[in-house]
Amino acid sequence: MMMMVSEQTQASASLAGKTTTDVVSQSTNSLVVDGLKEITRGLLTVLKQHNIDPITLEYPEVMPDLSDRFHGRLSLLSKSDGTDLCIGCQACARVCPCDDLIQIEMHRDADKKPVIDRFTIDLGRCIFCGNCTEVCPVDCIKFLPDFELADYSREALVLDKKDLTLNGEESDQWRKEHGLAVTVA
Repeated sequence: MMMMVSEQTQASASLAGKTTTDVVSQSTNSLVVDGLKEITRGLLTVLKQHNIDPITLEYPEVMPDLSDRFHGRLSLLSKSDGTDLCIGCQACARVCPCDDLIQIEMHRDADKKPVIDRFTIDLGRCIFCGNCTEVCPVDCIKFLPDFELADYSREALVLDKKDLTLNGEESDQWRKEHGLAVTVA
């Protein structure tokens, strides 16, 4: 194969009246010039970017500004007195596309009021679609701006009622920030 290329080069060089060495040095010079042009173009790109302020943040020292619509950690809001706002209707569990991701067990007390015995959400399987927050009739399940949810085990990502529920003050603060009325017992 190499022999054919060199024969073709010699044939084309002899037609043009040039020696093989002239043709090879001309193609080498052309490669060098093209390479220098590309290096210069790259350096010009770097120099253009040199005077522009960076847009990156020094995370975790500087936390990002998140949208109000950000889908972070799920939480359960409570009433101002700290009692459960959830009525146990299981609408969130039914609408969840991840099947048995949300699990709710409840019973009714002597006054026929719902009492939540168990409420768990597996954040390791959650796709953060927001269907559960939209369908809740009492608006008790909401997204928080917490996004640092990594853990070393899958079991740690299964949050129970105690981990999910915000106390009365935190719930009222969240409602004020989002322009909702404070829920009193």
